[in-house]
Amino acid sequence: MTDRVAMTQLEVPDYDLGLRGKVVRADKTHAPTNLAFCTILYGLSVVDEVTDTPLSNVGNGYPDATLVPDESTRIALPWRDDTDAVIADLAGADGKPLEMSPRNVLRSLVDQFGELDLNPVLGFEYEFWLFRDAPGAADRQPFSATENAYSLSRSAEVHSLATDFINRMHSVGIEVEMFHAELGPGFFEFTLAPTEAVRAADNAVRTRQYLRDLCAERGLHASFMAKPFADKSGAGGHLHSSLTRDGVNVFADPQCQLSTEARHYLAGLLAGMPATTALLNPYVNSYKRIDPEMFTPGTAGWGHDDRASACRVILNDVAAARVEHRRPGADASPYLVATAVLAAGLHGLREGLDLPAPGDGSLDLPADLWAAVARFEDSPWLPDLLGKPFCASFAATRRAEAQRYDDWLRTNITSWELNRHLEHQ
Repeated sequence: MTDRVAMTQLEVPDYDLGLRGKVVRADKTHAPTNLAFCTILYGLSVVDEVTDTPLSNVGNGYPDATLVPDESTRIALPWRDDTDAVIADLAGADGKPLEMSPRNVLRSLVDQFGELDLNPVLGFEYEFWLFRDAPGAADRQPFSATENAYSLSRSAEVHSLATDFINRMHSVGIEVEMFHAELGPGFFEFTLAPTEAVRAADNAVRTRQYLRDLCAERGLHASFMAKPFADKSGAGGHLHSSLTRDGVNVFADPQCQLSTEARHYLAGLLAGMPATTALLNPYVNSYKRIDPEMFTPGTAGWGHDDRASACRVILNDVAAARVEHRRPGADASPYLVATAVLAAGLHGLREGLDLPAPGDGSLDLPADLWAAVARFEDSPWLPDLLGKPFCASFAATRRAEAQRYDDWLRTNITSWELNRHLEHQ
């Protein structure tokens, strides 16, 4: 019997899919390495349309960059023989991660919180759609037509999948705290244990990918699309965040009221939400999920344990005090969502922004991707926090995303037009 070759799944964060990557011989991924990855990574849409960015374009031939594994993220994948996985980032000639990297931007924000002697803790929760697999999207049928939220019967239908999923994640050090049915056909939700910001995003992006892989093994398809059904709820990717100092939650004071830091941080989330909407809702379809009647607000407001507000403050326990940001969709990369939330919160802390009373002064948020990109590009403070290279690259991809939809709409005849005009005119 010949020896098996150990393999490594290189996982590289991008803007749209969450992770892209390669499977290579494991011995090639340990230092010293000679790995490379095409810089086109930050210009690929979900269906691999190419957007030229300042980093990577037809003029410079879409060059490679060095790929540097982060050994702290290396995990064995017990469900794949002789295979492990490691998250890697594109780096420049100096060995430092490229400024366009969403993971690098998030790490930089965490460092900036450290300058204030604060450490953000994040907890992701995701709603997702479960379909029986088929060759094309139009042929996929929901796993179940029943739509009861929190239904034990629906949970029983997916018990085998859910327990396999939770145990797989546990085996790689990612804790799924809860899994339940949501209100929609084949609609479910899971919650991840909170942890420090970069690891939380790493855990979230891996969990999404590994769930899709598990479902594919079972002839199923898991989707984090924001709004596949016009008359149903949309899929949220809510983010809980708190602030710690020396490992102690400082979001609330001993009387379980918002601390001074929390008030500035929350004020930043609200004031910064218009500028960060493109990160929270990065696709045309993302905005079809926005519906106050479905607990997805169109304004930046806050309230105590209020699911109708964009920011739901939870102060039941000092140790678990936090704010739930309800605007992000499940379709957005965890790195982008974490970046949006932490950048806005840091802006509030640095500027000492005042927190309005609950329900007061709610800001209108961009209602479509074009408007969101405009607000993102017009922000005077985001480039300082995220870096101009990242802002330029990300904005270029969002403009291209919006333009592609406009081009499609202009050159296709919709069913609405046919039903309205062909029959009656």
